[in-house]
Formats: sequence, structure tokens, C-alpha cells
Amino acid sequence: MIITSIKIGVIILSNRPADPNIEALSKKDIFDRVRDGDWYQFKHEPAMQKIVTESAIQIQKINDVAKTDPDQALTMLHDIVPHLADDVAILFPIATIEHPACLTVGPGTFFNTGLQILSAGQVTIGSNCFIGPNCQLYTPNHHPSDKLLRRDGWQYDLPITIGDDCWFGGSVIVLPGVTLGDNVVVGAGSVITKDVPSDTVVAGNPARPIQHHENSPAS
Repeated sequence: MIITSIKIGVIILSNRPADPNIEALSKKDIFDRVRDGDWYQFKHEPAMQKIVTESAIQIQKINDVAKTDPDQALTMLHDIVPHLADDVAILFPIATIEHPACLTVGPGTFFNTGLQILSAGQVTIGSNCFIGPNCQLYTPNHHPSDKLLRRDGWQYDLPITIGDDCWFGGSVIVLPGVTLGDNVVVGAGSVITKDVPSDTVVAGNPARPIQHHENSPAS
């Protein structure tokens, strides 16, 4: 069994749902819970486990094909990521895309090697973005103070939204629930913990604004 619910070391205090109401949650479909940002236990959700296991197998197959035929590998990637624009470019290998159906990428966007996206939250990336090597987009989170809930594997997902014309340096980390506007530049190694407005340069851990593009062209 793959237990991805315990491998994300992130803490976001804002947008956290109320503590789990197990009786109420048990009456709600798992995919509705994920979509609504409600709590769930990955280890008790076979449908979620199946998606993560199958996507890992497919990504490894794609990476293997990419060693000799990157064009075919890109075609295979389009087969499992239905909302990937036709002209998206990517350098392999990919680290992971746990829920391919939850990823949307606009035209003209480029990904360098080592892309990692987990877990089940919606990830939307705009047009003409440059995503540097080894970038990590994390939608799941755990309880920041209740160790018993963490032990039981309770988690929830929040979406990540990245606007058009964004540029990430290498090894950027984006945490759950973050929205970036258009034309955002992120310095290498930064950890983005909160929303970033358009036309802004940020860097650091946590990422902080260091410059605003006052005269950025409209398009």
C-alpha cells in the first residue's frame, strides 16, 4: 500500500477545514470530499490509492520511453493528462503526477525535468509559463497541531492556481491553496506559502516580494 498522506511536510494554517466530523464525512463521496477541501484518510480510500498507483506506473513507463523517444513519451503523457495543451513541452524524467486528471496546463508552457505534483487537489497552470527543474506542487495538507489526526492519516487538499507567463527557477515549492497571478517570477529554491499578485518577483523561504513590474507590458 502506498501511503502518500504522511510524506508532505507542510503546514498551512489558513483555509483549513474544521476538524473531521467522521459521521458526516462517511456519508459523502470521496471525490466530492476532495473537491470541497474536506478531510479524508488516504489509507482507507481504495479508489484514491488505485489512481495514485496507476499514475505512478504510467509515469515510470513514460520515463522509460523518453530515454530513446521523447516525442512518443510526450504523446503518452497527453494520453493520461487530458487537460494538457497540445504544444506543452516537457523534459523528462517526471518525478510524479499523482492525479493526472486534476492537472490543467495552458498552451506554450514548458516544464524542465523532475516535475512533481501531488496529490488530489486541482492544479491549474496558465499559458506560456516556464517551470524550472525539480519544481514541486503540493495540494495535500495535514492537521498542524493534532498529532492523533496525523497518526490516523487525515488529510485534505486545496487547489493551486498559477497564472499566465509565470517563471519558476529550479526547485521551487508551491504549497496548498496558493494562487499566483500573471507574470510572476519566483527565485530558485523558493517556498511559496501564500498568494502572489500579478507582475511580482518573489524569492526566499517563505517567498517574499522583492520587486514589482510597474511597467510590465499588457500582453
